Amino acid sequence: MAASGLFRELYCAVCFDLFSDPVSLPCDHTFCRRCIEKCQSTLTPQCPECRAGFAQGEFRTNRALRNMADRLQTELNLCNCPEHQEKMKLFCETDRQLICVVCRDGQTHREHKCKPISEAAAISRAELEKALEFLSKDNAALTHLIAQQSDEIRKTKERSTLLMDQITAQFAELQRFLRERMRVLKEEAAREEERALTPLQGSLAVMTRALTARQQREQMLRSALDISESDRFQQWWINKGSSAVEELKNRNGGARVPRGRAANDMFKSEAKGFRVTPASLHCPSLGPYDSHLQFFVWKEMLQVIKPVPTHVTLEDLNDPLLKVSADSVRHVDLNSRALWRFGDGPEFSMSHTWSRESFRSGQQYWEVAVGEKSHWSLGLDAQLSSSKQAICRLNGRLGKYRVKTQKEIPLDLPVRPKKIGTFLDCERKRIYFYNADNMTLIHSTAYDTDKSLFVYFNPGFYFKGENGDPLTVCCY
Repeated sequence: MAASGLFRELYCAVCFDLFSDPVSLPCDHTFCRRCIEKCQSTLTPQCPECRAGFAQGEFRTNRALRNMADRLQTELNLCNCPEHQEKMKLFCETDRQLICVVCRDGQTHREHKCKPISEAAAISRAELEKALEFLSKDNAALTHLIAQQSDEIRKTKERSTLLMDQITAQFAELQRFLRERMRVLKEEAAREEERALTPLQGSLAVMTRALTARQQREQMLRSALDISESDRFQQWWINKGSSAVEELKNRNGGARVPRGRAANDMFKSEAKGFRVTPASLHCPSLGPYDSHLQFFVWKEMLQVIKPVPTHVTLEDLNDPLLKVSADSVRHVDLNSRALWRFGDGPEFSMSHTWSRESFRSGQQYWEVAVGEKSHWSLGLDAQLSSSKQAICRLNGRLGKYRVKTQKEIPLDLPVRPKKIGTFLDCERKRIYFYNADNMTLIHSTAYDTDKSLFVYFNPGFYFKGENGDPLTVCCY
């Protein structure tokens, strides 16, 4: 009822049709522009509704009513069949379009399946509600995933910040140690300098005092040369000069100077009584810090480095072909009789051992010296119920290197490693191999087991005097 009353307000009282370009008169009644323009043709134009007069052109466009009328006209056009101008009351399921009753009975839709619009709309509304319910749940799930991903981003940033702070703190600790060690060594060097300079400066002081006395005597004797009168000069010689010159002579200075001998030889040299004390006799020294300062300071630095490499000990499996200690393993020397079953020589030894320790959490790092060995293998094995399964192996054979996981990967190393560092990250399940001499990465790989991991050692055959060095765990 309210809607129909509202629709009536959108119809012109003159032409009884929807407003077309509605205009309002001074009396606030609204009509179509063309209807008012007809009224203006009279001598005294009046409002068709209240008969109030108005002047020519005294009206204004009512945009609000025009917009409402245009919108209603659009909706009415949609509800009416464009072909038959009948209200569309049916939905053709075959062509999926709205039709009127005349269309249904016509040639186009006669054989089609149709149903009332209200029934079709109810079905469509139910399908829409299902789609919206699904979309709402899916959006909620996606929102939850976005929140989780945002939280992971936050955690990553926090981890990165923590890592940055950790780097800064650890370098600051090393810098504090180095500054303190530099201060102590400089103080020791200063004390060494003072110790070394004491005898050298003492010798210099004695020489300086002797030189001062000799210079004073030289000045006194040289001043006598300015005495021109013979009597005065001779009197000075008697009083001072003769005794002063005699003191300069050697003990045999009164003897006659042999012919061919320099006159200076009759005098006693003060300079010849001194020797320059060489710095090498009292050179300041800090012992091994003179030449190996960085190495010794690095060794001292290990006291403040935390954590240090993991201490890995080897398990003795009583293999007769292996010699095992707590930190090393080597193959026994196999003679030709023991190698009969290997033909011309073995490709690789099957004898190996593992670490006593196992790892399944945290981060671990250890180093193993391989030296000049021609054959060796290092890696990690997982503990199964009654045996161990190879997870990752780094193999060295005659200067060629391979990593073996589920497949074997050849490696091209620019430098032959003498020491292998292994980093095990149990949290991220990754294994890293390094050249421990220069800390360059050799290879990294992932693993997927949750079992405990043991360090694998295979020293390779000791054959015909070759490859006899052990694999040795480095301790710091």
